[in-house]
Amino acid sequence: MRLGFNNLNPRIAIIGSGAVGSYYGAKLAISGADVHFLMRADLEHVSRFGIRIESNNTGAEVLSKVNAYACAEDIGYCDLVIVALKATDNHSLEGIFPPLLRDDTTIMTLQNGLGNEEFLANRFGRDRVIGGLCFVCINRSSPGVINHIAQGKITCGEFIGLPLSRTHDIGLIFKRAGVPFFVAESLLKERWRKLVWNIPFNGLAIAAGGVDT
Repeated sequence: MRLGFNNLNPRIAIIGSGAVGSYYGAKLAISGADVHFLMRADLEHVSRFGIRIESNNTGAEVLSKVNAYACAEDIGYCDLVIVALKATDNHSLEGIFPPLLRDDTTIMTLQNGLGNEEFLANRFGRDRVIGGLCFVCINRSSPGVINHIAQGKITCGEFIGLPLSRTHDIGLIFKRAGVPFFVAESLLKERWRKLVWNIPFNGLAIAAGGVDT
């Protein structure tokens, strides 16, 4: 399966429009990508006022016109579906995904933890699935407002093995949006590498009173 991202402007869905989904989705849309957000709590506010990123690095960025929807049926088929839900909500994807997927749709998860790619592969097809690891410090301070404190890199790999052309094509879309993007030869290795970092760091951060990097 290959999506010709170099030859067209892919239709992208963001599933899970919290801090991670809103940040990366807005960055992509501001750069000109065709992005569509599935939203619940923030739908009315974002439809009126847009998404605002307050960044320590780049200042304020505003996506004033947001393609935001309450149900996946209103989004329709997409070339790339980006999953940024909490992993505990993965069960909801079986009801969300059918209107979004064609035979050649790629699913990219930006979720933390192990097992998310396996969940998606078992239900929607292993060839569709790629995993992205976000190295970013952000939070959602209020509806439609994302505070970007530091970093932003995504490391991405194919669930089925070595990188494909589409992996690099997706990387170009993120790079055009100013997001550092690295393609990994082993997604599993990168997942474990991040987990080994997170386990001691998260505990130490809490013990030290909430310090960050």
